[in-house]
Amino acid sequence: MRSYFSDDSLLIVPSGGFEGVRLFGEVLGSHKGALAVTLADQRRTTQEITVDLTGVRYLANSALETLVALANGLRPPQHLLIRATPELALRDRLAERGWDEIETLRLIEDS
Repeated sequence: MRSYFSDDSLLIVPSGGFEGVRLFGEVLGSHKGALAVTLADQRRTTQEITVDLTGVRYLANSALETLVALANGLRPPQHLLIRATPELALRDRLAERGWDEIETLRLIEDS
């Protein structure tokens, strides 16, 4: 896994406490590649890949699609766990597209 990514809008760092990454700032469509590269290696090394978005103020739909694509490429018991605040409205956004039914995608909303 790349150790980190940073630009004017987004910071991606290893989680430290779990397999996955923490993101801070705004995840724009232009960050899809960095997000995919950062998470790619973990598909081969862990059962639960965690993406902590609790430090994110904005998540572009195309970046969400990147996370869904990663989850769709996993085979149970592997899964992608997304942690987010309710302000990102991910539960509704996933449900609107039927993505809340993906077996390998889990969402935890933290206050």
